[in-house]
Amino acid sequence: MTGLRNVYVLGAGGIGTLVSSHLTKNFSLKFILRSQEKINLLQKSGNNIQIKQLFNGDKLLNYKVSGSYRADNIPDDLIDFLIVSVKTFDTLKSLQPLMAKIGQSTKILLIQNGMGVVEELYNHLWPEIEKRPTIYQGVISHGVYQDQAEVNTFNYNHAGLGDMKICKIPKSIQSAKPYKLVEDQTDGVVDDSIIKALVDSEALKCEYYCYKDLTVFQIEKLMVNSCINPVTAILNCVNGELAGIQPNRELFQQIIDEGVDVMVEAYPIVLESKHFSKIDKARLLDFVIEIGTITNKKNSSSMRQDVLNLRPIEIDYINGYIAKLGDLNSRDAKYNKAIAMLVKSRLQIDLNRSTGDPLSFPSKVPN
Repeated sequence: MTGLRNVYVLGAGGIGTLVSSHLTKNFSLKFILRSQEKINLLQKSGNNIQIKQLFNGDKLLNYKVSGSYRADNIPDDLIDFLIVSVKTFDTLKSLQPLMAKIGQSTKILLIQNGMGVVEELYNHLWPEIEKRPTIYQGVISHGVYQDQAEVNTFNYNHAGLGDMKICKIPKSIQSAKPYKLVEDQTDGVVDDSIIKALVDSEALKCEYYCYKDLTVFQIEKLMVNSCINPVTAILNCVNGELAGIQPNRELFQQIIDEGVDVMVEAYPIVLESKHFSKIDKARLLDFVIEIGTITNKKNSSSMRQDVLNLRPIEIDYINGYIAKLGDLNSRDAKYNKAIAMLVKSRLQIDLNRSTGDPLSFPSKVPN
């Protein structure tokens, strides 16, 4: 095997599994799983993972990982490289049991929806700048989900062929004003063999950027997630069902208008990026509709899947994050705030129904 001595994947869901599949040929990959039951399920399959390419005639691709462990029995003394693809709200608590295995030389790649996680990790796990590990941020637009019949497997549907963008996150934070990161001196040159392997993977369509440019793409992805994820969850539909409906277009425009204003004020470094025009509001609306409802038309968003399976949702790092930054900077984000409240209500209603809530639901809506 080439590359680093050990590579671990924390969060072997759809995105984590998809990215991992493109490293199995050249690296010894190990999954960190929450329970022995999950480990047993993977071992039962011979440590095999499967990706079905829905955009390519349902072609099945099979890969093999080197092994799987719980966080409390990782065999290596130090983790060299860690791919993190757990839900945003789980990141902090998922990393805490691994802190004894993470050192300054450890490199971490975050591949998640939403924004705000890096600030949390720096503030709570590594308040001292000089002790922080190297963190990379990944932004991915590939559509991946799991059929409900495959819940106890590591088999996933690759529903939409997108791309992936990566950058190294600065280790310093501007403490004078929260949520504003200060860019390190970087020229965007790939400096790690795992990152290089991802960039070299033709199927992932992965590119490496400097921080200010990647932040533009993070905001672009945040706008897609802010529109598609909660609305598909609230309406209980796949992405493509949102296409061609004028009220959806109008709602998306309001979400985007608020979101861009809030994020540019919170992350002014994007004004220096040559890609700044990508977060033009009119362009973003067309982009959201194209990538969200056409390219990934067969995809069932991760938030919809979470609501269907009665799991916690990432809304506080998506629309909720926009609303939070809006409040901090005295900017109105009423549409994003309303969407965040609605999707939380959608989940709570479904949770109440699943627990046998005594309310009786009429078969017909009263006149």
